[in-house]
Amino acid sequence: MVFRRLIGNALIFLGAVQILNFYSPRPIPTFGISAFIFGALFVGTGLYLRGRKEDSASGFAKRLFGRREEPRIRKGAADPLLAVRVLRLASENGGALTVSLAAMELDVPLDDAEAALDECASKGSAYIEIDPASGIANYRFPEFLKGDS
Repeated sequence: MVFRRLIGNALIFLGAVQILNFYSPRPIPTFGISAFIFGALFVGTGLYLRGRKEDSASGFAKRLFGRREEPRIRKGAADPLLAVRVLRLASENGGALTVSLAAMELDVPLDDAEAALDECASKGSAYIEIDPASGIANYRFPEFLKGDS
């Protein structure tokens, strides 16, 4: 990949020199419109070799000036201690949690909160009760339940 990028940069440079040669009053190695055409071909090939990730005009500028994209956060890159934070929250709330309450209190997305609660349920720390009236899943943590459930 580094080799392609290096060759791409070299071709862009050569293309720019050819285009400048087209506009010079006395062309050096080539003359006329061929300098401009070869320059455009070199620049296009260089951009192609540098990478084809972006399709927009901003992507073109990024490739032209060599700006790299910020790494995206992977979908599974949640906090590894989120289940522990859920347990702490369950002890503070009397042993009962919902997905939305956990997400709000822990400032995490709903999917991450649900995954952490499901992890607690799969490990046996909690069980799930579905409220028949609303259909909302309530996660109960027996060791933190206060009085009646």
